[in-house]
Amino acid sequence: MLRVENVTLKFGEVVALDDVSLQLKESEILAIVGPNGSGKTSLFNVINGIYRPQSGKVLIKLQNRQIDITNLSTWKRARLGISRTFQNIRLFSNISVLDNIILGTNLFLKSTVLEILKSLFSLDKKGYIATRQRAEEIIDFLDLKPYRYSLARDLPLGVRKKVELARAIVQQPKILLLDEPTSGLTYEEKSEFLYYVREINEKFGISILVIEHDVKVVSSVAHRVVAMSFGKIISEGSPQTVFQDPKVIETYIGSTNF
Repeated sequence: MLRVENVTLKFGEVVALDDVSLQLKESEILAIVGPNGSGKTSLFNVINGIYRPQSGKVLIKLQNRQIDITNLSTWKRARLGISRTFQNIRLFSNISVLDNIILGTNLFLKSTVLEILKSLFSLDKKGYIATRQRAEEIIDFLDLKPYRYSLARDLPLGVRKKVELARAIVQQPKILLLDEPTSGLTYEEKSEFLYYVREINEKFGISILVIEHDVKVVSSVAHRVVAMSFGKIISEGSPQTVFQDPKVIETYIGSTNF
């Protein structure tokens, strides 16, 4: 579904990504792990279109063809089927959960928030009903019904994370990027969130690329793992293979005597 080929990203003399290549397969959950500063978020930002690499390519699969999206804007990538959540939640605080999710059906457009709202109000009855129905289906799926009309600013962290996830999947993406989705959550909240990640992957067939620090989380949800350090991939394989790799152990704790 997604190919990153020999991507190098620099900020002045600092090399954030050094000739990085990886593949995300169809209906796969691929986790990216590594210490802070290893290049994980930079890689997400290249895939998402926030950063443009100095060299290399980003390609996605559409109708059995590989499409080069390296120089496309973020909104064009969203329109092609790439959706994302952020480590720092980015909801509209002063509107309801339902409205936040409905906005997700239009956020792929190259529009301001005001223009998006105007477009929603200008929908004919049939168009609005279809949009509202899609949002309600996601609310039911993620068990957000008790919070449907609550303002986003009043929600606990775990619920806000689910709302951002809802807004990402209501776009019906082919590829979902999750940036540290369980950070700050309790054990119970993590378990619930991971259940929904697996359900999204299995029920909707969405390919998922996730950045995560928690080894237990990665081991329980990922089909494959890529470990990074200083902008390079140092290990790749099943969670068990990667987390037993001496290079990964040394990167995490500074010693292979573990």
